[in-house]
Amino acid sequence: MDAPNVPNPNPQNPLPPQRPPFRPQPPKFWQIVLKDLACTVVGVSLFCVLCFTLLLVGFGALAAAVGGIDKSGIAFTETTIRGDEKMPDKVVVLPIEGIIETDETGFIPEALEAIRDDEKVRAVVLRVNSPGGTISGSDYYHHLLSELKKDLDIPIVVSMGDMATSGGYYISAMADKIYAERSTTTGSIGVIVSMYNAAELCQKLGVRSNAITSGPMKGMGDFMKEPTPEETAIWQKTVDDSYEQFLSVVKEGRAYYRGEEGEAAKPTRERLAGVKVETVDETASESSDAEAPAAEETTEVPSEESTEETVEVVETTDAQVELSLKDARDAELRKLADGRIYSAADAKELRLIDEIGFLDDAIDAAIELAKLSKEEVEVVRYEEEAGLFDGLLGSVKSKEEPLNKAMKTFSTPKGYYICPRVLP
Repeated sequence: MDAPNVPNPNPQNPLPPQRPPFRPQPPKFWQIVLKDLACTVVGVSLFCVLCFTLLLVGFGALAAAVGGIDKSGIAFTETTIRGDEKMPDKVVVLPIEGIIETDETGFIPEALEAIRDDEKVRAVVLRVNSPGGTISGSDYYHHLLSELKKDLDIPIVVSMGDMATSGGYYISAMADKIYAERSTTTGSIGVIVSMYNAAELCQKLGVRSNAITSGPMKGMGDFMKEPTPEETAIWQKTVDDSYEQFLSVVKEGRAYYRGEEGEAAKPTRERLAGVKVETVDETASESSDAEAPAAEETTEVPSEESTEETVEVVETTDAQVELSLKDARDAELRKLADGRIYSAADAKELRLIDEIGFLDDAIDAAIELAKLSKEEVEVVRYEEEAGLFDGLLGSVKSKEEPLNKAMKTFSTPKGYYICPRVLP
């Protein structure tokens, strides 16, 4: 219907031409199809996301429920690498790999518990391939293995892989025999506390720490402020105590450094990697040489009393030499335990390991120590078994905000028995 003709009240100013009202055109076929397709894609996508989220949550709850009920069936798998299950005796190869952390319900505790329950197990071979880890984690595994060895009265042999440093060696020290491959890196005996100091950077950025603490030392390790001498001394005391603990573990496991291996009367000298160690015999000769000029300067004839005293010292020489030998071995250990790493050849010369060999050699040694027959032994390897949802849940769990992860790393000082190059 056309618009009505409206008379112009002012003929001198004509009205602009009026346009007819807009009449929407019906959508074309391709527009209808495209719109329906877009709505369908969006709807299906939202539905899939919702279903996947619900499925993930349900699987997570199911996995947690199953894990809380029974973990023994999914902790590890047992693979036969020699013999068969009909053999009367068994040797278990147990891998300890990666960075060591405290895990009371993880693979290693579960595997050791299974070894206790298996009456056929006569020996264990630890396949250590680790740069070390936390102090508590390394000591916990060492404790578990030592208790297993004592309770079951079975030999434990270590086979070192690419690297068995710091905490990796800490665990290995309790073994009856230690094998290392020709290319193995070991040693790195020592302690490190990873601490970071960003006080100068924070000052430039105008950021300062304003922590409210219950005591002056509660804020120790705050990377946003300079550490005080008192705080540094406390951290150093902690490191020194952990270092002494490490040395005691090495002495406990290595007879040479307890002073129980070798003849006390024979002088020995170890030269490697710049380390020169002199035993008590050489020290005694040096001290006697140092006292010689003093004897020449005096003209006083020694009295009978002094002669008797000398005779008395000679009579107690054996006990003194035994004590001095232990002191000399302790000094020898401290010289080599300065944190440096060693090749397998150097480690053997230093008596940190026993033999250079591969996993098969370590297995044969375990069979021999257990007084078994190679033809009647089944050798199995325990491997950590990834659960059905472990990979999926692990990847979801590991997605942590980078800033939060960095703040945890910088703000939390931790003590490690670890090779420093793998620290963050």
